[in-house]
Amino acid sequence: MSRPTVRVVVDSEVLAEDAKGEKSAKMSMEIIRKCQWIVLVASIPLLDEAQKMVEMELGIELAEKWRVDTENVCEIVDHSKRDHPALASAYVGNAQHIISRDQRLASVKAGVAIRAKVETSVKKPEAFVNLFENII
Repeated sequence: MSRPTVRVVVDSEVLAEDAKGEKSAKMSMEIIRKCQWIVLVASIPLLDEAQKMVEMELGIELAEKWRVDTENVCEIVDHSKRDHPALASAYVGNAQHIISRDQRLASVKAGVAIRAKVETSVKKPEAFVNLFENII
């Protein structure tokens, strides 16, 4: 029996936290990388944002390496540069989950508004780990 594909967007802040070794972000990305049935969806603007954050914290060389490694595990989607990178990536990439700490996305009011446009839920990294760690 095969598992259904789960499509996930990780916002730029959480992607940068993974590069810096923050525990729950790193665990979220480890789950995504381990599971062939989980697809990481991202846009170039989303990756650009994250790369700038990684560069500020870890330097240009590590940020460039991080970018190459991350792009290798992503399904790249395209959206307007005016759009919110994580939301637009989820919409275009038909993602079921957005992993984010952004309170503008994680509030109940935002959740209702987002679900009216796209079938996705916003989870903090800790919640994503709790949801999937026992499945893998």
